[in-house]
Amino acid sequence: MPDLEFRARTRLVTGLGCVERRLGDELRALDAGTIAVVADRGFADAGLLDAMLAPVSGVGLRVCALIGVDPDLAEAEAAARAAEEAGADAVLAIGGGSALCAAKAVAMRLRNPAPLDAYEGRDRLPALPAPTVAIPTTAGSGSEVSTVVVLHDANRAQHLVVRGRGYEPDVALLDGSLLRTLPEPPLVQAALDALSHALEALWAHGATRFTDTLALAAATDIRAALPRAIAREDDAMQTLMEASAMANLACGNAGLGLVHALTSAPDVHLPHGYQNGVLLPHVAAFNRSALDGPAAGALDGLDELYATIGFEARFAPGEVSAADAELMVSAALGNPFRENNRRRADADELRELLTVAGAR
Repeated sequence: MPDLEFRARTRLVTGLGCVERRLGDELRALDAGTIAVVADRGFADAGLLDAMLAPVSGVGLRVCALIGVDPDLAEAEAAARAAEEAGADAVLAIGGGSALCAAKAVAMRLRNPAPLDAYEGRDRLPALPAPTVAIPTTAGSGSEVSTVVVLHDANRAQHLVVRGRGYEPDVALLDGSLLRTLPEPPLVQAALDALSHALEALWAHGATRFTDTLALAAATDIRAALPRAIAREDDAMQTLMEASAMANLACGNAGLGLVHALTSAPDVHLPHGYQNGVLLPHVAAFNRSALDGPAAGALDGLDELYATIGFEARFAPGEVSAADAELMVSAALGNPFRENNRRRADADELRELLTVAGAR
């Protein structure tokens, strides 16, 4: 059996209202001339970005990019050029997984020449990224503690992935109060993405005692907190935010499995968290025979959770066509997450999983 590692480099600041209390201090501690702000476009359009940044003093902030869903290589490079032109030497990342990934790409490019796709793969950056403070505004991706940047270039069989040791943000502020204004669908989809991270870490070949401990705690917390977070209970929103980071620390070290292998096709244009949420119970049932003890027990209660929050683990009619399903199968077959899944799945088994989930 190969040696396994566990790494957790990002310093976490947690608590309701911690962004308001700590953001200025954390940015000033970077001792940067100019800090490039890369943020979620919807967050900015709602006026929330201006409100967050207005109290910050003593640092030079420049909004360099507002990011939509699933940024591609061109959008990330444009954001990096804007940050370079601003003379930025650090990054403030604000948003969900898409914005945080783009911001981490900017941090990479501030220290490394273009193009980003030259660094595709693992540990290929000549220099570590620029210092970065990350503020997640959804509780799902866990990108604020992740060593991975995922970009969604069309017409590629797989997403463009750049990952490596030291590629994660330096500091993350986990503030559940930021979920108060998040509409229910993205709140739920993000949380199911986080739950998929936790459970996939349990059935990954790379699982260790450390990742299991985080994954089990995160899964328990998400199941308990999500219904109450939908009702906007403060302590539940904070728990959800912290559990999302815990789940990513688990899967970031253990690796992922069939859920994320199947949702890695760039040309299937459905929200990532939604796809993962639909597929999770079906992949969990497929993997149950490969688990025992607490890991197997963590799969119990999925149906009850889905019923409580009113989420159906099935694609709507016509939502995933036969062509889309084949793209998903092809992507999964070429994705290392499939090899990391504790129970091996061939092409026909992948097609069956999609069929049970409502794909044509």
